[in-house]
Amino acid sequence: MRKLVMLGAVAVLAFGAVGTASAALLNWEGTLLLELGELPPLGNTGGGVATVNNSAGGVPAHLTTLQLKGSRGGVKGTAMVPITDPAVQANAIASVRVLATMQTGTFAPISGGAASTTVLTKNIFPVSGLAKVCLLSTTCTNFLPLVLTQHTVMSGQKGVGIGGILTIGGGTNPIRISIEAAPWTIKTGTSIDEITTPMTPMGVKANINKTAMGFVHGTASNTGMTISSTANPSGVVQLISPMQVVTNLPTGSNAKIALFGYIGVHFIPEPGMLLLLGSGVAGLVLLGRHRMRK
Repeated sequence: MRKLVMLGAVAVLAFGAVGTASAALLNWEGTLLLELGELPPLGNTGGGVATVNNSAGGVPAHLTTLQLKGSRGGVKGTAMVPITDPAVQANAIASVRVLATMQTGTFAPISGGAASTTVLTKNIFPVSGLAKVCLLSTTCTNFLPLVLTQHTVMSGQKGVGIGGILTIGGGTNPIRISIEAAPWTIKTGTSIDEITTPMTPMGVKANINKTAMGFVHGTASNTGMTISSTANPSGVVQLISPMQVVTNLPTGSNAKIALFGYIGVHFIPEPGMLLLLGSGVAGLVLLGRHRMRK
């Protein structure tokens, strides 16, 4: 009996130490996606360590502040999608290739996800890298380059996850593409997609609103202001960046394409906690077997 009590005390102390050390830190895994028009999403997966709730208070708790740092992990990589639209292919565009890396940023105040009336006052999270509009071949030996984060003397920093207008092509190049970027939100965002529908005459375009929704989920995928466990393993956050693309494709008529950025964060248990839990269970099993032999 004494051994059992001692083992329980050691386990409690160990769990308490882990909880204290990770009071404002949560491991996460997730995705960074860019969705352009009707193309499949371009994205990658990754993970790291997030700082939650401004380093104040412990976890689990309701998530109010989320900070992601490039120095603590993140998502980066290259994704490519071929172009199959004949109208776009006619302009020599064969594929789109994006090399993107999440940087550092803070999101706050988070209070109830998309149903909240609170607007994020901290919502700048740059995505650096290079987007290539590949010409003639999917191998992308010839391409139009678009730097995702740019610095200018007049307006400072602009880009994906920040805001501002990004432009490639134009001038002597017959292709011109502009992106109106935007910061991140957990609310619903809207962008315009210009398409040809069966209900319109041949060649006539119709503008439709495309939407994407951010959210905050607690345990068991619940949402709302009453959640107290969002900042906890199994909590999920989705942030979106609604952007607008304007091009001179395919006929130079300032065609519009919807573009959405997505950041998905799923909080996961610490490896150390899983190891402690496994060791504790194994210890109790062995102790039980020992007592049974007696």
